[in-house]
Amino acid sequence: RPVILVGHSYGGLVIKQLCFRAHSRKSNKQIARFLNSVTGIFFYGTPHHGISSFFTPNGTKLKEASPLLDYVKLLCAESGRLHENFDALHLSYEWSIAGVGESRPTTFMIDTESQNAVANCILRILRLCCCRVSECEMIVVEASARYGDFTVELEDHISLCQPESRTSNTYVRLTSFLQRLQSNKVNRRRIPDNLQTVPKMAMSLHSDLLVEVQNILRTGPAAVALCGMGGVGKTTLAKLLFNELCAEYEYTCFVPLKKNTKEIEDEVYSSMYHLGKQLTKKVKEWQLTDLRQKILLLVLDDIDNDSHVAFLQNIVLKNDCANSRYIVTSRDRNILNSLDSCDLDSCVFDVKLLNDESSTELFMSYAYPNQTKPSPSLEELVHKIVAKCDGLPLTLEVMGKYLKTKDKESIWIHCFQALVEAENVVGLDEKLWAQLRVSYDRLGSQEKE
Repeated sequence: RPVILVGHSYGGLVIKQLCFRAHSRKSNKQIARFLNSVTGIFFYGTPHHGISSFFTPNGTKLKEASPLLDYVKLLCAESGRLHENFDALHLSYEWSIAGVGESRPTTFMIDTESQNAVANCILRILRLCCCRVSECEMIVVEASARYGDFTVELEDHISLCQPESRTSNTYVRLTSFLQRLQSNKVNRRRIPDNLQTVPKMAMSLHSDLLVEVQNILRTGPAAVALCGMGGVGKTTLAKLLFNELCAEYEYTCFVPLKKNTKEIEDEVYSSMYHLGKQLTKKVKEWQLTDLRQKILLLVLDDIDNDSHVAFLQNIVLKNDCANSRYIVTSRDRNILNSLDSCDLDSCVFDVKLLNDESSTELFMSYAYPNQTKPSPSLEELVHKIVAKCDGLPLTLEVMGKYLKTKDKESIWIHCFQALVEAENVVGLDEKLWAQLRVSYDRLGSQEKE
């Protein structure tokens, strides 16, 4: 869930120090989750650059003999350094920052009947420290409080965070900030540069399975395996999952696997993204150990041998982060069952063929992309060809694209007859290629090239 932090005065400095300390310990999975959940911070009268009123001619003046003088000077300098460190974090994590500052001096008075206990407390501290105190004092000047989306309000330092009603500017500014975070869907949802390209209809065709697998990845096993025959949509589903989840992870990588392990390593290094941006390190400078304790989302597409499993096992070992998630695809369920050797708690899903309704919808989206309808003479052939594609998304896509510009009934009949002949081929993969050749064999020489 998104976290919005709100601090007044010294409380704002505590928030900044908290975030800085948390960043230095982000290897802790709970702390990392907290930092990645922060979406915005609102400051009320926070002295980002210290409190200069201690040294102004007309303001509170620490006596030169006061031992607190050096401490206050140090505190102001430390506030500046803390702000520099925090500002770097703010840019890195893309937090939204807003705040308000005071424009009226704060009145100090010792009055037993006064309800302004905070002001009385400040005054007592200053007097104990041998300070000369003015009757009214600007606690945090605008120059020190200004940061992010900032406004100055007609309040003193105390009333700044004590709005009189829901219509008070200091209340409206905070609620507007919260609403803006929600309406803009900030919630740490960056738009990564490595989003995968998927067909427009893919989301609707796999919606139920997509939601189920997402929920499991967010709450359950560290790995999900997608199993199914070639062309059934495993890669498309993996891309959809990657696009939905990648903004929630510090490091992300989508790799179509190759036979050679060295080539796979190079592909992982060159395809690694940090917070949605591609890493600039050269391949030779990268090591798998660089991923240690980093929150990683990794997709390995088309695992088909033991060396691929061993490569995944090596990454899991070097990453050593409980919050990382892994998505793999394969045609071979035996290979996926061997993921247990990777010390990964995994869940295997079978990607099933499309039903008649979804098959027709997918085919029509390619054959008639402008939502036009086939001529009456072709309507029956549409249903026959869709039926012969056996609910296989890849075949439906290829056939739909091929027949997109074909109006002659004879061409559709020949395609249907070729699909009938492909039914006699033994073996799922061989049958798939026989179906795909129906459109390929009918291309011209230039189109084939």
